[in-house]
Amino acid sequence: MNLIDVPKNENIIIDANILIYANNKSSIQCLDFVERCARKETFGIIPTHILAEVMHNFMISEARDIGALKGSNPDKQLSENSNLIKSLSRYKSVIRDLISSGFNLEPCIREDFITAMVLQGEYGLLTNDALFLAIAERLRVRSIVSADAVFKDIKGFNIYRPDDL
Repeated sequence: MNLIDVPKNENIIIDANILIYANNKSSIQCLDFVERCARKETFGIIPTHILAEVMHNFMISEARDIGALKGSNPDKQLSENSNLIKSLSRYKSVIRDLISSGFNLEPCIREDFITAMVLQGEYGLLTNDALFLAIAERLRVRSIVSADAVFKDIKGFNIYRPDDL
């Protein structure tokens, strides 16, 4: 289903790529969806491990934008330059805005890891994707929003995707 079809007042789990595409303005549908959540037209839930992934992505992007990272393995380059990390600020502002807007944050709990391993065996999901789905199952949220094609064969969920990428 298309991202613009998310019903009002829907509880929906949000994947990292939606927040990244919205922030980068590479998808108007993602941007509109995030704004709908901020206005509480729909109820967006961000698992904390997804927020950590987004935060890391934004930090790497900021370091790249200022020309501080070159070539491959940006994680290693950044980890070896604590002064660079200390100097970054744009990503912090974006994350603060995200946290203070209309999203609910949901932590991973012990049972989510057990469920995630079952989902990995059933669907062949990577760890973060399996945890994402496990949290949705625990919360009994049947709608997820993601641009990731890995969710297309998952049964029992409404999968909303942008089509403007």
